[in-house]
This record gives sequence, C-alpha cells and structure tokens, in this order.
Amino acid sequence: MVFKVSFASAIPLGAGSHNCGYVFCWVFSSLRLPVLADMFATVIGLWRMQRIRFFDIAKGIAILAVILGHSAIEANLCIPHRAAQVAISLCFSFHMPLFFILAGYFMHPERAFRWVKESRQLLCTYAVTALCVLVGVTCMATLHHESRALALQTWGMTALYGNGDVSNLTLWPVGFRIGAIWFLLAMFWARLLLHIFAKLPHTVFWVAACFVFGYISSRYVCLPWSVQSGMCAVAFLYLGYLAKKYDVLGRVKRIPYIWVAALLIWIIDVVSFGGMSMAMNDYGLHPVLAVAGSMAGTLCVIGVSQLLDHMFLGGAQ
Repeated sequence: MVFKVSFASAIPLGAGSHNCGYVFCWVFSSLRLPVLADMFATVIGLWRMQRIRFFDIAKGIAILAVILGHSAIEANLCIPHRAAQVAISLCFSFHMPLFFILAGYFMHPERAFRWVKESRQLLCTYAVTALCVLVGVTCMATLHHESRALALQTWGMTALYGNGDVSNLTLWPVGFRIGAIWFLLAMFWARLLLHIFAKLPHTVFWVAACFVFGYISSRYVCLPWSVQSGMCAVAFLYLGYLAKKYDVLGRVKRIPYIWVAALLIWIIDVVSFGGMSMAMNDYGLHPVLAVAGSMAGTLCVIGVSQLLDHMFLGGAQ
C-alpha cells in the first residue's frame, strides 16, 4: 500500500529549463517504471486485497490537495492573490501528514523490520526513479544543446543527496531538489525508526524525542537522504498506528462532537498558517499547532471520505 501511495503523494515544483528533471520524475513515477519485476505480482495482490474504500478516497483527496497546493504556489508567485494563499494554507496543512498517518495505520511495528521488502519498495524505487530522472535531464540537455556532463553532474549530486527542497545548509553544494521522491527515503527512515522504538520501553518518549531532534537539527544542518524528514515523520506514523490500536475512528463515530472539535482546530491552523513543509522539516511559526492541525485535518478528511463512500458508493464502513 505504501508503494501505491508514494509516487502520487507529491508533485515536484520548479520553473524554467531546469525544471525538466521534475517533469521527468513525475512522468516516470506515474508510469510505475520502478521495480518492474514485482509489478504484476503487486497488481494481482492489490486486486485480491479487501480494501477500505474511504481510506483510498482520503488519499485521493490528499493527492488533489498536493496538485492544488503546488499549483497555487506557482499562481501566487505570478499574481499574488488571497485565494491562492488560502489554498496553500488549506492544502499544506494536512496533505503530507495524511499519507504518513494512514501508512502508520496499517503498520505492525511490533514485528521484525522487513529489510528486503522495505528496501525494494522504497530505496530501490527511489534509485530507479532517480536514474530515470538522470536519463531525462540528459535527453533535455541534448535537445537544448546544453552540456550533458554538467546536467548529469548537477542532477547526480541532487539525486545522491535526496532532499525534497533546496537548502543552503547541505553538507555540500546541491543545486536542485529531487522533488516528489524524497517521500520514499523519508518513509523508509520513519518506518525503520518506528520499528526500533516500538521495541523500547516508553515508545512515545522516543518518538517525541526523535521528532524534536529531527526538527531542531534541521535548523542548523540539512542531512542527506531526507533523514531528518523521516525522523519527524515517525511521529505521524506512530499517530496512525495508535489510531488503529485504540480504534480512534470507532470512538469518534460514537462521540460525533469530536468532529466539531477537530474541524475547529483545523480552521484555527489554516487561519494562522505560517508555512509547513515536511520535506524540509518546516512546521511554520507554530509547530505544535501545525502538528495538531494536520491531525485534525486528516481526521476531517477521513470523515468526509466516509460520507462520500456512504453516499455514492454504498460503503458500510
């Protein structure tokens, strides 16, 4: 399920001739070129799985939020407008946390970490997609009569560093961002860390400490391979795991006033939005509110998804 979500969870940004890498990244990812050896087995397995439809609807809403949010950023850069700013605040307040929370919902961190499966689905997918990006930028450099060697060197260093955005705090100069596939690296580290913490006493303490360390350290240095993004993302995975363990959706169904409280928290977060980017561990001016708002927003989107499932698809969940 993580493999299915990972590529659709973010749309890379950029402008000008150097944006070709992002375009190729998205195109190749959308074509599902990585891990071809397992493609047919994965497709057959997905057809056989009993899926929870409203979760898929929630992911679809988050995907649309990614597209709308990034499009609003580009539009706001061209012609600043209040509507674009509201769209950015609304979309970025929940879309990436939702993917991690739902991934955590289906995790079993008490079990042994499956190195082969996780590496194949996340790390190998990243490597193959990054290679496709390098092929793409080489082709574009050739078409534009630019230096292929320079394009390969620049984007090769970008792929090697594996961060979702540009930073001046990197260990070595990195000209561009790898874009959407930072999610794969961050998910790998987050899943690995949660498996480790789940076997330690006071798991919640280790998860919180990991988030704080990842958040604070990113203010001083930007480590490669989206390690710090994964360190913060482990908190959202853990929240999803706890939601499943303690049947949060069942409790909310029995106490509908929780929906109202969640909606109010989400509205407050959107109104006071100060920026949020999980790719760069930026949780804005109010990090606690940003995390609480993302949780509340995720819950509200799941509620809307359940309603849509019931109204139009006859869902009984």
